[in-house]
Amino acid sequence: MHIKRITFSSAVLAVFLFLAAAGCGKSEDAEQEAFADIDLEIAESPPVLGWLDVTLPGDPVAMDAMGDNIWILVDGGIVMNWNTVTGQWAALDCEGSQGIPGAFDIAATAQGTAVLTPEAVTVLAGDQMATTEFEESQIPVDICRTDGSIAVLLQDGSVYNVSDQELLSLAEPAGKDAAGFLCHESGVLAWLNTDGTASMLDISESLVTEILLPEGTLAIDLSDGVVIAMNGVSLQKYTGPDSWETSEGTLARNGLVYRVEGICEVTGGNSVTAGLPESPEDICMLSDGTVWSMSLNSVAVWGEIGSVETRLPDADVQRLTCRMAGQTSGGNGTGDGIVTADASFGGVFRIYESVSSRPDPFTEFPAASRDLRRALEDITIEELHLVGITIDPSGGDQAMVEDANGVAYILNEGTTLRNNTRIAEITGNEVIVVQEVTVGSEDEPGGITSIPTIFSMRLHEEGGL
Repeated sequence: MHIKRITFSSAVLAVFLFLAAAGCGKSEDAEQEAFADIDLEIAESPPVLGWLDVTLPGDPVAMDAMGDNIWILVDGGIVMNWNTVTGQWAALDCEGSQGIPGAFDIAATAQGTAVLTPEAVTVLAGDQMATTEFEESQIPVDICRTDGSIAVLLQDGSVYNVSDQELLSLAEPAGKDAAGFLCHESGVLAWLNTDGTASMLDISESLVTEILLPEGTLAIDLSDGVVIAMNGVSLQKYTGPDSWETSEGTLARNGLVYRVEGICEVTGGNSVTAGLPESPEDICMLSDGTVWSMSLNSVAVWGEIGSVETRLPDADVQRLTCRMAGQTSGGNGTGDGIVTADASFGGVFRIYESVSSRPDPFTEFPAASRDLRRALEDITIEELHLVGITIDPSGGDQAMVEDANGVAYILNEGTTLRNNTRIAEITGNEVIVVQEVTVGSEDEPGGITSIPTIFSMRLHEEGGL
C-alpha cells in the first residue's frame, strides 16, 4: 500500500492562504483563476523491493515456473502453487492424500504440473490427476516440459514423451548412464551424462549428438540453442568443437544466471535482482517479473514487499526467519535504505504481524507501564510488535509499538533503535525498518562491509485473521 501525499512549498502555501483570505466576496471565476496558479505536486512512496523468505510446509525438493504460476515440490510430495493473478497459494494433492510419496522432481506445463516419482509420472491439472507408470526395469532420472508435452529421461539414456498416460520413445538407450539436468529449447532436448558428456536430441529428426564437456561440469542448460556448462565457479558457453567461452556466474537456469551481486539474464547480462544470501539450487522468473530462488532448505522471492503471501496454508508460523543478505551494495543512493522500482538492493525482509485490542492505541500510557519504560536506543526491533498507526498529512506519521511487558512506545520516521536500527518509513499499514549489519573483518578479502537489511512490521488488514 502506498500513501499519496500532497506537497507544496511554504511560499506557495503563503500565496494560497493570502488568496483564500482575500477571495471573500469575489466571483467564482476569480477564485478558480487564483487556484490555477498553485503548483501542486503529488508524491507517491516508491515500492520497496527485496528478497522475501517463503515459509514452506517442508524443505523444498524442486520447483518450476510457467507464465503466472510457480510450482514448488516439498518434502512429503506436497506440491505448492502460487498464482500471481489471483495472489493465492494452493496445495495440490493426490486423491485427497497429503502428497505424492517418493516425488523428487517437477515440471510445469500449460495444463498443470507433472510430478516424477521412481514409479510413475503424475500430471496434476486442477482437480484432475493422470498417472503414467514405468516398467520395473525403467529408472527415471529427470523430467522437463517440451512443446506441449512432458519428456522423461531414464538412467540408461533413453528419453520418452508422456502422452495420454503412455510413454512414447524419443531416443533409444545410449549405452551410458544419464546424470540428469534434462532441459528443452526449440525442439531440442539436452542432458548430462556421467562420463562428462552432454547428449543433444533433435526431436523432429530423432537424432542424438554428443558434446565433450569441460572438466568438472556439474550441470548444463540450454540458452539460445547453445549448451551452457556449469561447474559451481563459472559458466562456459559452447562455441564449437572443443571450444568454450567462459563467463561469470555459478548457475544458469531458465535464462537466468546467478552472480554474487545478483541474478542477471544470460543473454544481455541485464540485472534482474540484487544479491542473495546464499547460492541458489534453482531460479525461476514469472511473467510479472518476480524471481524465485530455491536453496538447500529455503525458498525466497524477489519482489515488492507484501506482493507475495509468505505464510503458506497449513504452515503454523508466527514470524518469518531473517536471513542476512550477502555482501552486496545497492539502494537508491539516498542512504535511507529504501529501494525504488528502478534500483537493486540486497536484503531479506522479516514480517511481524499483530492486531491491537486497544480501542485507541494512542491513548495515554497506563501508569504501571511507565515504570518499565526504557530508552528506545536500548531496545531492539525484535522486542517490539506493532499495534497501531496514525497517518498525518503534514508528514508526522507515527506508529505505536509494544514490548513483551506491554509497554507502549511511539515511533516516528527517523527514530533510532538498538543495533544500528532506524525507522525508515511509516505507511498506512506497516513500518519499514532498516538495520545496518557490519560483516567481515580487515583481515578478510573485501574487508569490512556494511549491509542494510530491511524489516517490515505490518498490521493486519481490517477483517483479517
